[in-house]
Amino acid sequence: MSPLVFRSGRDRFYVTVWVGTLVLITLSLFAPLLFTPIVYLQLVIVGVIDVLVTGLLIWLVADLKYVLTEEHLLIKGGFIKSRIHYNDITRITRNPGIWAGYRMLFSRDAIEVHYKTGLWGSVIISPEEKEAFIEELKRRNDRIHIEPLEKKL
Repeated sequence: MSPLVFRSGRDRFYVTVWVGTLVLITLSLFAPLLFTPIVYLQLVIVGVIDVLVTGLLIWLVADLKYVLTEEHLLIKGGFIKSRIHYNDITRITRNPGIWAGYRMLFSRDAIEVHYKTGLWGSVIISPEEKEAFIEELKRRNDRIHIEPLEKKL
């Protein structure tokens, strides 16, 4: 069976926050240079650091995907990888709180995958095709409890 790849959904809110974060990082790196005489070596060093940090952060979200292999769920974002065995997954929560915990997402339309192993015990992800992703996980482990969608007031 070949691996199934689900890309992360993206929404305007997360893109705006991410771009804002990149701009703030760049400003915070270059701002101290405004108060000192310009030394081109410092400018080059700060520029290289900025390009490396920005590139790393862009790589984290540009490569964000969820891969269903034969044995496990692989969550990949840049250099960060999490491998969760299907038998370790206990339940899936729709529309979790996205502000705390282990998150590998780029959209507010997310799900939380709870599992037995790992430091946090769950990961919040945002596959573009959320229902197809849930169905595919359920097909690979029929003991996963899928919590119903809660209506928000």
